[in-house]
Amino acid sequence: MNRARYLLQSTLLVIIFLGLGKVTGFVRLLLVSQAYGTGREADAFTSANQLPEVFIVLIAGGALAAAFIPVYSQYLTSDRQREAAQLANTIITLVICLLGTIALLGAIFAPWLTRTIMVPDYDPELQALTASLMRVILIQTVLFGVSGVLSSILNANQHFALPALAPIALDIGYLVGLFALTPTMGIHGLAWGTVLGGLLHILIQLPGLRRYRFRYRPDARLVRFGLAEIGRQIRHFGQRLELGGSGRTVEGGVREIIYLMGPRIVMLSAIQAADIFVLRFGSGLAEGAVTSYFYGFTIMQLPETLLGTAIAIVVFPTMAELFNEQRLAEMKALAITALRIIWVLTVPAAIALLIVGRPAIQLFLERGAFTALSTELVYATVAIFSLRIVAEATVEIVARLFYARHNTRTPMITYIVWFTLNVLLLYLLVPLLGIRGMALASTAAFTVLAVLLYWLNRRELGSLSNGELVRTAIRALAAAAGMAAAIWLLGRLLGSGLLFLLVAVPAGLVIYFALNHLLGGREIPELLSLVRQRRSA
Repeated sequence: MNRARYLLQSTLLVIIFLGLGKVTGFVRLLLVSQAYGTGREADAFTSANQLPEVFIVLIAGGALAAAFIPVYSQYLTSDRQREAAQLANTIITLVICLLGTIALLGAIFAPWLTRTIMVPDYDPELQALTASLMRVILIQTVLFGVSGVLSSILNANQHFALPALAPIALDIGYLVGLFALTPTMGIHGLAWGTVLGGLLHILIQLPGLRRYRFRYRPDARLVRFGLAEIGRQIRHFGQRLELGGSGRTVEGGVREIIYLMGPRIVMLSAIQAADIFVLRFGSGLAEGAVTSYFYGFTIMQLPETLLGTAIAIVVFPTMAELFNEQRLAEMKALAITALRIIWVLTVPAAIALLIVGRPAIQLFLERGAFTALSTELVYATVAIFSLRIVAEATVEIVARLFYARHNTRTPMITYIVWFTLNVLLLYLLVPLLGIRGMALASTAAFTVLAVLLYWLNRRELGSLSNGELVRTAIRALAAAAGMAAAIWLLGRLLGSGLLFLLVAVPAGLVIYFALNHLLGGREIPELLSLVRQRRSA
């Protein structure tokens, strides 16, 4: 129960801090959309962001965390702090070397990349602007690479607050760029704002690292070993390598992290390549299609991050610990509990976003350069992306259940299937449905991915309490239907303005949780019980 209370406390803290980040992120979206709307410069900036985002996600994002945390935790649980610090220092230096090289090559070949791969249907002037912006934004890839390792170090030490606050630093950088730099530098000021945000992303985490006495002292011998190991594993990719010593030497830990990252990088490459295909298709649609697609995706990420990512961030290190201690039944029970809670929270979020998405976009975004046409374009994607919230939150858990078991190969294969299906659906749906086809292809493919990952976990681990999860899903859907009816009726009475949003959303959520409780839902009472126990502890 002490573990459960701690996980609840950490989850609530992460939700609060990520919530603050989403508020500042929404303010950033609001201000940038007012300044640039969904016009040409917005399309160029959005497109320029995608290639740096590829490298950030591949190295600094999920690939590194999924590989680093389970291995690094082995050194922490065996009280080998010196080796843990050497391992972290080596990985930081390797990330700087790799991302620095990639960013330099990306800047050199930016014009060719924009013309031939990313946005071939843009006119030459817009392609040139995209390439120029991309050269600036690529600088942040190195900064986010370092920050990603720092976040993983803190999370492995069960310190979640500062990594959860770090996204606010990025938003501050954006806003400094928007207000201080764009008046003289134009849209390039916003690009330099992202670089400042990357630097702040590092600085905000340094106090937490000092608490654990972490110092950056790279070991040249270990770095050379890491670079040689990267080359060796690239040459032998697809083969099962001998990882002996991962729990005994720093070299073994470096070797295992690189080995685990390989499949994860392939998997995330598929995700980012899918976004490149979206850019290619979107560049051939009407002006604003690319920006509207990614605005819609960003809006969908607000509830998904708070209700899915936050819980997954907290339970992942514990699942890895339980696996390292061979407490598999407890690991499965934790994953099942996380899924039940996530479904109870994300189902109403998805339905509510579908219903109130248009009036919310009109109220908060439709001003300045963001027109009524912009609202329709963005809501066209939001309406479809809302259906993806539950699937994406589910993937947050079922994918990490593999990573906790030091298995990144199975998710890699499933993401290749997802990528293939996504691209096929883009070719089929975009000519028929335009921007809606882009969102529908992504949503349908991601739903298949969630089902596939869940089924593969069940095949390897045995039952994942199927009956309990099915009952949770049925209760959530039934209660959400009642919530949707209530919001629709309130919309008929109150219209679609601010009063409707202030009344309908809270009322709908109250009705949802009341119905869920009447139908026998135990997830929320269990959470409240843990809260009460924590307060009395």
